[in-house]
Amino acid sequence: MSHEKRIRRAALLVLAGLLVQLFTTLFWSPLTFVVFTAVGVPLVLLGVGFYVVTVWKILEERKAL
Repeated sequence: MSHEKRIRRAALLVLAGLLVQLFTTLFWSPLTFVVFTAVGVPLVLLGVGFYVVTVWKILEERKAL
């Protein structure tokens, strides 16, 4: 998979997580808090993790590390 596709996938995960977090804050209740923490936060963290791994691989390929 190309680096651009991996970065795009990471951005989509972050965007999905942020959208879940945004919509759950509109109607704050115990259930929406659970959705916020159980779905939104992991999606953002996965997206950031994929982005960091991709950038790390790019830097290793270019021998910048």
